[in-house]
Amino acid sequence: MKPYLFEWLIKGHRIRVPSFGFFLAAAFSASFFLSLRNAKKLGIETKHIERLFLLILISSILGGRLFHVFFEEPSFYLNHPSKILAVWEGGFTFYGAMLSSTTSVFGYCRLNQLSFLNLLDLISTSTLLSLAIGRIGCFLAGCCWGKTCSLPWAVTFGTENVHPAQLYESAGAFLLFIFCQRHLIQRHFFGSIGLKALLGYSVLRFIVEFFRGDAYRGFILNGLLSYSQAISVIIATAAATLLWTLKHKPRS
Repeated sequence: MKPYLFEWLIKGHRIRVPSFGFFLAAAFSASFFLSLRNAKKLGIETKHIERLFLLILISSILGGRLFHVFFEEPSFYLNHPSKILAVWEGGFTFYGAMLSSTTSVFGYCRLNQLSFLNLLDLISTSTLLSLAIGRIGCFLAGCCWGKTCSLPWAVTFGTENVHPAQLYESAGAFLLFIFCQRHLIQRHFFGSIGLKALLGYSVLRFIVEFFRGDAYRGFILNGLLSYSQAISVIIATAAATLLWTLKHKPRS
């Protein structure tokens, strides 16, 4: 673990740059600039990307943090309420961020008469890149750790050797990003890339959950599935159904 990426001692004051906060900022920045670049190719005015970036930034941080606070570690934050706003220390649920930001984008599209599916293609591609970068921050901060293992690539967290589950997800997200970015311009219909991204990530997350060791996040069905796996099944089913429906929808 390396919770602080850089540390300086200036005039007796220690200045630290949190690893999670640094990579979270890098993830959002990379996503923003990629979205601006892709927007021109998809015929989307860049002014919408600039407005949506702030909306997504706020809603995803709020959604990701609140999901973690209320569903994953409610007892801890009940006893340490001052830690609720300490986002830079880690504790950020991707599905919470995704659901809140997607809702915000949908509302923005309705208000501005934009195609939600067109923007979904663009934003989901950028989000995968953002996720690939952000999970590196999770790895360094020590959150979202894996189960104990004795594999050659195991990493030491505390006193235990564990799966680098964060890097599994980072690598998978990056591969999905490459696929989506490569096929974004040649997509067959609005929503085809965004729905494939949702389907692909849901499968990835479902698999990665088997390697994660932070069991405090909660399970359902007597421990059969984690909360994230249950959400993955729902999203994958919805994405696959919509993808099939749009693919077979008569073209005018």
